[in-house]
Amino acid sequence: MSHSRWLRHRDGTVAADTILDAAGQVFAEYGLQRATMTDVARAAGCSRATLYRYFPGQDTLHHAFVHRATLRIARRLADNRRSGAPGSLADRMLAGIAAVRSDPLLAVWFQPENVAVPIAVSQSSELLRAMSTGLFGQLGVEAENPDELERRGEWLLRCIVSLLAMPAADDATERALIESFVVPVLLAAAQPKRNA
Repeated sequence: MSHSRWLRHRDGTVAADTILDAAGQVFAEYGLQRATMTDVARAAGCSRATLYRYFPGQDTLHHAFVHRATLRIARRLADNRRSGAPGSLADRMLAGIAAVRSDPLLAVWFQPENVAVPIAVSQSSELLRAMSTGLFGQLGVEAENPDELERRGEWLLRCIVSLLAMPAADDATERALIESFVVPVLLAAAQPKRNA
């Protein structure tokens, strides 16, 4: 196998991003269950040894891909918020969900034959902690109690995975679900608890 496309990267982040970009293409083409590390190495133009140096296994590769994708979406939402784009918390959540659904490299994760992988990935406490902190920050929700924020973040990610895997019948129903059930919990996380 020729690895002539692979250039040695002085910055490990650039190399990891190159591999993750290739992985996204492979996941979209073959599906998450059928994509192999060999397929990813071939698409990235590197050897399997190089791939395993950056990502010791498929679980690590999946976690890194999801983490990077979540942070990119969170940054996009934050940029929209900073630029003064109008929108409620529900609008920002719906925009994030729409961004996943409209990106073929991300939408593949929530097809019925692949959904077990994001469900498994969402069980990682380290990933949940990083993602929930990032999501809450970009959605504009802050809390005084980090443990409570983490617990609500875990719940939020489970809700998002559920909505992506099992979309509501229509946009109005999905908005109603988010406004009625998700937003109140997020806003409650921002409120200091009162002494009873």
